[in-house]
Amino acid sequence: MAVLRSSILPWLLALATASAPASAPAGPRQPESRVANEAANEAARRSSQDVAAPAPARATLQNTSWTRKDGAPANVFSMAQDGNGLLWFAATDGLYSFDGARFLRQRAVYGHPLHAQATTAVTAVGETIWVGYQFGGISRFEHGAVRHYTGKNGPQGAIYHFIQLPDGSLWATGSRGLHRFDGEDWRLVTPADGLSEGLVMFHTVLPDGSMLVYAPDGIYRSARKAGSGGYTFTRVLDEPGVDGGDLWKDGQVLINSRAHGLRLFDPASGRLAPFQLRNGGLPMHTYTVDHRGRLWVNTGDALQLLDEARRPLQQFMPANGFSGKTMTTALTDREGNLWFATENGVDRVREPRLATIALPTGLTGPPGVVAGDDGAVWVINFHHENAFRVPTFIVDADGTRRDTGIHRVSATHSQADGTLWFAGDGGLWRVRKGETTRVALPGELAGRTVQAITTGPDGDLWLSVVGKGIHALRRGAWSAGGGHPELAMPTAISLSADRAGRIWLGYPDNRIAMLENGVVRQFDGKDGLAVGNTLAMVQGRDRFWIGGDRGLAWFDGKRFAALGERGRGSFYGVSGIVERGNGELWLHDTSGLARLDAPALAAAAGQRLPDVAAERFDHLDGHRGMPAQIRPLPSLVQATDGRLWYATSSSVGYIDPAAIPRNPRPPTVLIGAVRTDERAYPAGAALALPARVPRLEIDFTATALSMPERVRFRYRLVGQDGAWRDAGGLRQAVYTNLAPGAYTFEVIAANEDGVWSPRPASVALSIEAAFTQTLWFKLACALAAVAAIWLLHRWRLARVAARLHNDLKVRMLERERIARTLHDTFLQSVQSLVLRMHVLMHKLPDQSAVRAEAEEVLARAERVMDEGRDRVRQLRGPAVREGSLAQALTEAGREFAASGGTGFVAQVDGRPPELAPEVEDELFTIGREALANAFRHAAAAKVALQLDYRGGMLRLAVIDDGCGIPRDILARGARAGHWGLPGMRERAHLAGASLEIDSTPRGTTVRVTMPLAAGTPARDLHTA
Repeated sequence: MAVLRSSILPWLLALATASAPASAPAGPRQPESRVANEAANEAARRSSQDVAAPAPARATLQNTSWTRKDGAPANVFSMAQDGNGLLWFAATDGLYSFDGARFLRQRAVYGHPLHAQATTAVTAVGETIWVGYQFGGISRFEHGAVRHYTGKNGPQGAIYHFIQLPDGSLWATGSRGLHRFDGEDWRLVTPADGLSEGLVMFHTVLPDGSMLVYAPDGIYRSARKAGSGGYTFTRVLDEPGVDGGDLWKDGQVLINSRAHGLRLFDPASGRLAPFQLRNGGLPMHTYTVDHRGRLWVNTGDALQLLDEARRPLQQFMPANGFSGKTMTTALTDREGNLWFATENGVDRVREPRLATIALPTGLTGPPGVVAGDDGAVWVINFHHENAFRVPTFIVDADGTRRDTGIHRVSATHSQADGTLWFAGDGGLWRVRKGETTRVALPGELAGRTVQAITTGPDGDLWLSVVGKGIHALRRGAWSAGGGHPELAMPTAISLSADRAGRIWLGYPDNRIAMLENGVVRQFDGKDGLAVGNTLAMVQGRDRFWIGGDRGLAWFDGKRFAALGERGRGSFYGVSGIVERGNGELWLHDTSGLARLDAPALAAAAGQRLPDVAAERFDHLDGHRGMPAQIRPLPSLVQATDGRLWYATSSSVGYIDPAAIPRNPRPPTVLIGAVRTDERAYPAGAALALPARVPRLEIDFTATALSMPERVRFRYRLVGQDGAWRDAGGLRQAVYTNLAPGAYTFEVIAANEDGVWSPRPASVALSIEAAFTQTLWFKLACALAAVAAIWLLHRWRLARVAARLHNDLKVRMLERERIARTLHDTFLQSVQSLVLRMHVLMHKLPDQSAVRAEAEEVLARAERVMDEGRDRVRQLRGPAVREGSLAQALTEAGREFAASGGTGFVAQVDGRPPELAPEVEDELFTIGREALANAFRHAAAAKVALQLDYRGGMLRLAVIDDGCGIPRDILARGARAGHWGLPGMRERAHLAGASLEIDSTPRGTTVRVTMPLAAGTPARDLHTA
């Protein structure tokens, strides 16, 4: 697409005066006064209205504009799209890029600074970016390299446009003439090549691969030199002042000259033909032909799209959202979008998925739509009395518009046989097979507004009249409520009949009534109804659908089941419902149109709280305004040709469900900057990031220019994420406190139609490890922790041993005190008694029975004294003094065995460690007490002593084969008045050991178990 010389040309040339030749032509004359501008504006409005009235139904192009407040450049000279889909803009204040979401002013390309900020031309060959400058010079930017062709090695003067011919050759137009890149340098095309000197701004590439160059003295055509690889130029039109041209149909070129205006030029024959615009005589400043062969004309106040008859079809101006008044350059991107640059910003013009028709002047919404015959649709209107009265009109399948003469329609109904009913101006109209019949209303309903209409299976006509409730026309007679008093009032919002012949009445506040076989049923929230004010009731293929201002539901024969939209909740303001023959459901609600797949609906039917994913068609697709929420209804119908027609407060449009425009091109994903808290890194080769990165931000984008708002991203950080993360429309990933290591960031994107990029964009990065994050540091910390735990354990053992030693020392002191007391008091007293007994015994006769008995008592008393002395001796010091525990217990066992006929055996296993004397004494006391009990009370034939020091444990056992300990003593834990067993348990607890007694009538086993301290030096076992 080429844009011809415009009103900015004199200004552009003024900026390059230092390098432009004196013979440079001036731009076209501009309107000389504000009055002339106003007259032109009025002529444009009149022309637009005159032409738009009979305009056929067709898509209205949709415009989106960006200005300086959005970051867009102004006064753009040139636009280009690179191989990744990015748009580039050469503007007065520098070079800009655009990904569909954000404009960025680029002071460098691929990390290489621009030669200058005043850029005038830009083009892209794959990912190579070429930039031309206002004051001369060209730069070539590639990944990892840049070359500036400036000064003596580059073009002089301003550079206007780059040209790439089909043969791959690269050219540039400029204020000094035409330049060609020979692979190494830029060479000026001279008269020796056949081209005259002077400014060359515009060009036209012809279908055969040659080009037309518009020089000051005429038009020249390029040709390849046979065998040399060079080019020659031949003048094909000897006429000065041709501003430029654009390729038209049949190989012709639409050229413009200041002397003759627009004409068609045939490069093959040189013939010229007039080309007349029918746009009301407005001035033409610039023009262009888009990729579909449509002509665009800039009148100075608006950009006009002309139809086949060269009349205005649609106008773009600041009043309807266009960024400016003057088009400076244009571009068609790879998705088919048109881009226009103006003096104020940048505009994107595209064909929306929802086609709209031109509405008559004065039509104020909300309008409604009714399907007619042969693909036609009726567009109805309801407005206040003081509004401009626009009758209902018909739009035929070919776009022809026909007025009907029916005014102020408030309600409509389509019968199954094609009969249409309209209510308006206090009456009814019936349209059948092209004939319209007026049906009068009864006196009590005359002048009242009809809210809804339907017909029953028997042909009865049902009306809902505002303020008068329900009335039915049956066999020529009107009756309130159709003969059912409960239906007479209140007024229903909507009426409908289903396939079973039931009459449905929808009311405000979540209430519905149904008439079936003469019986009226009432439904509300307790029946599952949750639609709010009932706006639409439609019989579908298999279900009866109900739409309201708060939701959508269907009737399952007994109750209502609500259906929600996945990710959005309820459908709000559903005033139009269409279920197609394939089961696909279309809704019109306050958010636009929604399409629900039949399989998704079938799957949702079996859910307890069903919801379904919906494809949305909203403002991005051309939907404007709001669907009706009270009258006239419905707001969505299906024409007989399959198209779906919708109506809103400001537009009427349609969509063909069988041919929805889709975008098959997957977006190209690009990774931008990688940022930490300290600096930003350009994405490219593998990045090495410093240690301790608390926050990592990765910017990414996708070049989907048609609907960037619907682009969806997924990303993952390999090495951190186990699966893809759904980012929605966000274009940044954030990670915090990443561990050191190597990672790869990957991101993919889907366009508005769910087409995913075939391969992810990726960047490799690594995070260095700080000293405290290295393996050696972790191993050292682990060893230090182990050492600290070991030292803590040793300290704890020492504390426990010291506390135990102190406790035992206190006990020894107490034992010594008790021993002294026993020796000095008890034993002395007993000794005194024994001496007195000896004195008394000598006074008795030798053969006296009393003396013999006294001698026996005296002998027992002496044994008590000996036993007391033994106990005092034990209390005064440890019993194990001269040998090991095993030796002491073995000797004690042998002493007990020597006094009776009981056998004794001792067994010692392992190497006994050194024990604290107090602990050893407690164990000896326990063992001696067990041996004493076995020898004295068990009546055993054999007693065994076992000592085992193996496995880090001390195990002491005294085993006998006697009569055992009585159960009552075991249950009480001691014999009445005796303290042997309790003393054994107490001593075991003090020594840190456990005591177990296992006794049966066949013998008793006393076991003592105690852990030994690790590392205790072993000593030789001396056995007797």
